[in-house]
Amino acid sequence: MSFFVLEYRYADMEARTRVRPDHLAYVQSLLEEGAVVLAGPIGDGSSAMMVLRVGSEEDARRVVEGDPYTLAGVGVEHVLRPWNVVIPAQQG
Repeated sequence: MSFFVLEYRYADMEARTRVRPDHLAYVQSLLEEGAVVLAGPIGDGSSAMMVLRVGSEEDARRVVEGDPYTLAGVGVEHVLRPWNVVIPAQQG
């Protein structure tokens, strides 16, 4: 499994409000599957970040493509970067 950091900007805050329940359900399902580690808005709330743990960059791109925010044009300017985690979070 590999880690990826995904960053994106919100293009339409009104549409974000409308699509948010579907987006949150999608991200929750990915969390339960183990594909999402962390997710949420960053900075002033005009953009967001996710940490993904998936099998490949192709899998990470599928996460982006399946996101209701992406499908509705809410999340734009996606930047996906592989992350070489050196010091993992402590468990327990």
